[in-house]
Amino acid sequence: MNSSKPSSNSAPQVVVVASTNRVGAIDPALRRSGRFDAEVEVTTPTEEECVQILKLYTKKVPLDPNVDLRTIAASCNGYVGADLEALCHEATIFAVKRSSDANDDASVLSLTIEDWEHAKTIVGRSITRGVTVEIPKVTWEGIGGLKDLKKKLQQAVERPIKHSAAFSRLGISPVRGILLHGPPGCSKTTLAKAAAHAAQASFFSLSGAELYLMYVGEGEALLRNTFQRARLAAPSIIFFDEADVVAAKRGGSSSSYITVGERLLSTLLTEMDGLEEAIFLPLIHVYAHFLFNGILVLAATNRPHTIDAALMCPGRFDLVLYVPRPDLEGRYEILRVHTRNMKIGLDVDLRRIAEDTELFTGAELEGLCREAGIVALREDITATVVCDRYFQIVKGSLKPTLTRAEIDSYASFMKNPSVKRTGEFVVVSA
Repeated sequence: MNSSKPSSNSAPQVVVVASTNRVGAIDPALRRSGRFDAEVEVTTPTEEECVQILKLYTKKVPLDPNVDLRTIAASCNGYVGADLEALCHEATIFAVKRSSDANDDASVLSLTIEDWEHAKTIVGRSITRGVTVEIPKVTWEGIGGLKDLKKKLQQAVERPIKHSAAFSRLGISPVRGILLHGPPGCSKTTLAKAAAHAAQASFFSLSGAELYLMYVGEGEALLRNTFQRARLAAPSIIFFDEADVVAAKRGGSSSSYITVGERLLSTLLTEMDGLEEAIFLPLIHVYAHFLFNGILVLAATNRPHTIDAALMCPGRFDLVLYVPRPDLEGRYEILRVHTRNMKIGLDVDLRRIAEDTELFTGAELEGLCREAGIVALREDITATVVCDRYFQIVKGSLKPTLTRAEIDSYASFMKNPSVKRTGEFVVVSA
């Protein structure tokens, strides 16, 4: 008997280790005891792990005293290790280029906040590549009026992300979904963009045209894939513009055939119901001091009556906010916002213009300011000032698209007892 041959009772001499990023494509015959006995999931790094990775890749690079790696790591949610390595690489290259352009001594080179910000514009999250969009550069100051509404959105979107420890301390569950409804042109989409920019969360945007694909099941697969990637890049915001296309009421057709819209709605309901179970519970051992580290679904529509009732229950769209047409003060602020980069004449009285545009929406007021400038250039291409005469010419040719009856119809949605929401929730003081 060959003494070198291992006995059947001895420890195995060969261990097979495999890696993949498509675990669902592995044959089930391999995923059983006796073959691949253990499966280890390598997820995206936590904030503390991001700090350690950044320290590792910058240990030989001097940092500016104002650079806080923990702050940088907090803004890198969803970045994997390779993304963080590339981020450090790009920041260093930009710092070297900046130093050489300024003829600075290379021995005193250091990475500044500006270098990291520039690197983040180049290096994004690889796991969301192809499905996520750039965080819109829209601020709350760029939206005129709607002070109360902006405050509610800040409390619902920003605070659970930026002050999650405070929510955990009080045992408060943040809202999962917010529905913005109101007349067209009243800044619903702009409000969603401003909320995403303020929260600095991963931003995913979906429209009905993207989901109504040619082949059966492709739209549902895209919707599931978006939620899956949003979980990996959490905290995330998924924005549905014209939500009535995806969330239309079921049973509207006499046919027994299940339509594409009904399948999409069923998928959306399933994904929204699975947020807490699929995201929060598996991560609770990692984010023990965070209560919110998941997905917020943000939707906008100007046809709220067509939204399926299943989405309007608590746990899905917890917060339903009406975006009204701008009042006098709101119209005045909108005019100021859209003329802040325009040199207007001393004879222009924006408050008087606001008083004369009672039924105008925010989009129509923006068009008024733009057209006034175009009229000025049409009359004199060398014009440098937009006078009141041009505003009056444009205002006389524009008619508001909304009527009082239509406005009352939009506002009556909240008076329906089956969809009534208070819009109130606990405000946490961080």
